[in-house]
Amino acid sequence: MKILIIQKKFMGDVLVTSTILPLLKKKYPDAEISILLEQKHAQILIGNPYVNNVIFFKDSIFETLAEIKHQNFDLVIDGYSKIETGIISLLSGAKTRIGFFKKYNQFFYNFPIKRKENAISKNTTLGIEHRMQLLEPLNIPFEETFPKTYILGEELRNARKILSENGLSENDKLIMISTFGSSAEKTYPIKYMAKVLDYIVDFQPDSKILCNYLPLQKELFSEIYQLVSTKTQKAIVKDFDTKSLREFAAVTSLCKCLIGNEGGATNVSKSLKIPTVTLFSPHIQLKDWAWSSLPDLDLFLHVNDFVAKSKNYADFKPDYFKNQLREFLGKVM
Repeated sequence: MKILIIQKKFMGDVLVTSTILPLLKKKYPDAEISILLEQKHAQILIGNPYVNNVIFFKDSIFETLAEIKHQNFDLVIDGYSKIETGIISLLSGAKTRIGFFKKYNQFFYNFPIKRKENAISKNTTLGIEHRMQLLEPLNIPFEETFPKTYILGEELRNARKILSENGLSENDKLIMISTFGSSAEKTYPIKYMAKVLDYIVDFQPDSKILCNYLPLQKELFSEIYQLVSTKTQKAIVKDFDTKSLREFAAVTSLCKCLIGNEGGATNVSKSLKIPTVTLFSPHIQLKDWAWSSLPDLDLFLHVNDFVAKSKNYADFKPDYFKNQLREFLGKVM
C-alpha cells in the first residue's frame, strides 16, 4: 500500500501530524508512507523511521498534482484540508481520501471528518487527537501518542561542539529560551520576558541561558538584554547561535529545559522530551496545543489562568506565575 500524508505547514502542525505515522505502520507494516509539505518544514522529519519519502509542493498546483498522480497512491490523508490540498486529494487517483470536514471541501474526500470538541486525554489535547480522528475510517483505534523529533548521531556531536565553542558542556545547567514567538501577537511582551529571565537566574544562579531567536529578531534580543539585570546578562550566552532548526533541536536535546513562547520551539522541545514551560498567547487555547508526554513536569501558562476572559497579553504579568516557575526549575535542574 502507498500512503500519502498532506500537511503543507507549519512546523508545529507537521510535528503533530507525524503522530499518526507509527499507528499507520502498525496497521499496515508493509506500507510506503510519503509526506507532502513545504520544503522549509521538512527538516523536522529528518531521521523519522516511519517516513519513506518526502515530497515538496511545487510552484504551481498543476506541477504538484502531476507528481502526486504519478506516484499512484492508494490512500491520501489530508491533514491540511484547504482547497488546494483538497483538489490534490480528489485528483490524486487514490481510492480512499480522508480529510477534515468543511462546508466548502467535503466533496474532495470519501471520508470528511468532523473535528470533535472534547479530547479523550488531557495529555494529547485536541491538536493531536484531531489528527488521530483521521485514522478512524481505517479502523485504527485511538492510542495516546506524541510527536517525536529524532536527532542523528552526527547532529548530537555537532551540538556538543557548538556548546564547547561557547565554553559550555551538557553537564552545565543549560536552559533554552524560546525568546520570541513567530509573530508579534504570539510574543510575550519583551519587558515581561526580561523579568522572567531575571527570575530564572535568581532561582538558579548557576544556570546558563541560551536565547533562541531568528536573525531578523536580533534587535529585539538586544532590547531584552538591556532590560535584564547585570547578573542575568552574565548568565546569558550572548554569542550563542544555531544556524538551522536541526542545530537548534540537537542543542535543545542537551538542555535541562526550555522556557518561552508557544510555537515551533516549544513543540520541538516537548517532542524531545525536554521539560518545557510554555507561555501561550491569548488567542491560542490550551485544549488545542498543551500536549505533553511529561505531564508531571511540563508547565503550560495562559493569561486566562490568572485574568479571566482577558485577550490582552499586557495582563499576563510574570509575577502571577513566579512561584510556579520556581517550582518547575527546582524539579528539572
